[in-house]
Amino acid sequence: MISKELLLGYEATCYSILNPKIDIYLGKENEALQSFLKEHDFKSWCFITAWNPFSKALSVEENIALNSLLEQDLTHYAVFAAEGKDTIGNWPPEISFFVGNISREDTIYLGKKYQQNAIVFGEINESAELILLVD
Repeated sequence: MISKELLLGYEATCYSILNPKIDIYLGKENEALQSFLKEHDFKSWCFITAWNPFSKALSVEENIALNSLLEQDLTHYAVFAAEGKDTIGNWPPEISFFVGNISREDTIYLGKKYQQNAIVFGEINESAELILLVD
């Protein structure tokens, strides 16, 4: 079960594509993101990481190793370097991936495979959505 504090942290996170620099916030319209999606013909997308499974802090080395495995699972997608930044100040930034044209089902599968509590998913002309993966 996700604590209320952790859920608030996810909701306050700035999900950033690094190049081009686009900051994504849950439930907020984002013209820069919509332009980026149209430019690349992305109908859907996700923001995902393998860092800190079930929000248990691991070493940088362990997290890098997990993210390398996730990156291998993403080789058939358009992938952009990204990071999740906690705007409340409790967690250091997590290296992540912005993935274009990935289905909701594949996003959920990968999130569960890498033991994430939640992932962010979106579709063109829609706001970013937090999908909880644990009860």
